[in-house]
Amino acid sequence: MSVLIFHSMVAPHVQQAARALQEAGQLDRFITSVRDEPASLRQRLLTALGRLGGLDLSREFGRRTIRDLPPDRVESHPWGELLRVAVARLDPDKRLSDFVWERTEFGFDELVARRLHRGLTGVYGFEYSSLATFRRAKTLGLRVGYEMPAPEPRYVQDIIDAETAKFPELRTPYHDYTAVREEARIARRRAEWASADVIIAASHFTTNSYARAGLDVSRVRLIPLGAPPAVSAEAAAAGGSPAGGPLQLLWAGTFSIRKGAHYLLDAWRQGDFGRHARLRIYGTNGLPERLVSPLPAGVEFCGSVPREELMAQYQRSDALLFPTLCDGFGMVATEAWSRGLPVITTDCAGAADLLKPGDNGLVIRAGHAAAITGAIEWGLAHRAELRAMRRAAAATAAGWQWADYRRALAAALRDAGLFSK
Repeated sequence: MSVLIFHSMVAPHVQQAARALQEAGQLDRFITSVRDEPASLRQRLLTALGRLGGLDLSREFGRRTIRDLPPDRVESHPWGELLRVAVARLDPDKRLSDFVWERTEFGFDELVARRLHRGLTGVYGFEYSSLATFRRAKTLGLRVGYEMPAPEPRYVQDIIDAETAKFPELRTPYHDYTAVREEARIARRRAEWASADVIIAASHFTTNSYARAGLDVSRVRLIPLGAPPAVSAEAAAAGGSPAGGPLQLLWAGTFSIRKGAHYLLDAWRQGDFGRHARLRIYGTNGLPERLVSPLPAGVEFCGSVPREELMAQYQRSDALLFPTLCDGFGMVATEAWSRGLPVITTDCAGAADLLKPGDNGLVIRAGHAAAITGAIEWGLAHRAELRAMRRAAAATAAGWQWADYRRALAAALRDAGLFSK
């Protein structure tokens, strides 16, 4: 008897949750969509077909490598996710992609529900892709673990609506489409929440957003996401940009409204920082093209890069800019700290639970370009102090590793009765 865990993606926190079950001797299976299996005939055929259609599926498969889990405990059903990837290439305004994503998530959930049996002890699922599975689990007498990585959805939608009302140029057909769908999506998440025996959240910010919405948070267990292995204090101190050069700032992740990207561009233009600083953006652009073109001097879009390259860029930079308006955690912060990079973020980032202002970074007010301007100006005027934060940044990452997360998660699930005796 053991636990089945499922998610359509193989993001780091998902794999770490599955690994926590494996290390505790409680993993039945991890069910996912696309996984990298370079030796399999199916993957070789799909990659060849993708090339004929102009799709680089080898890169898509490569981004979905599963580590540290026995291959015979991983079950893959790739078709829905591959369809979503193909549609996304042909859908510039993202509405069709959103529709396909939702349909394939529901289909994945129903597939997992059919895999349940009474020999299991429990199931562990994630928001918006678990309702059918949780309902069947209850009929079979299984315990349910539920992970909520994001803040309460109506709270998030209210932030997006407020920003697009304040800045109409941010509104796109995609925002109008998702606004219409939001109430049904909230209802689905509430039903998943009601089915759970234990709910895992990564931050006080996330937990508080649900409490403010009137939900009972007594079943919530707060477990921050872990950090990658940290560099040594000496390596951290040796990082950063060369003395006398421009201040090197970094953004990682989607450049979007929710992450405060429009405020950052406004701050950069107002401060005319291109004379003394550089900002490299690693991730896709989620703002309307008219807002980013032309980019202000000193700002560069570098696209999505392999994880190893991004980690190297963290170590070469002077600070991570993460002025999010709403983020359940923000793994970019722990990744940055693991390379000795100080983090400039807001109290609307869950990772701010681990931030000590003036020690491993700065906390600024969310939704204010002037606050971002002030933080950048401080960095320019206090290069030595910023560099001195690098040792503390690495120590923050070393103090809460993924192994710590896995032990805490296993303990929470054991206490909630998901594990066999």
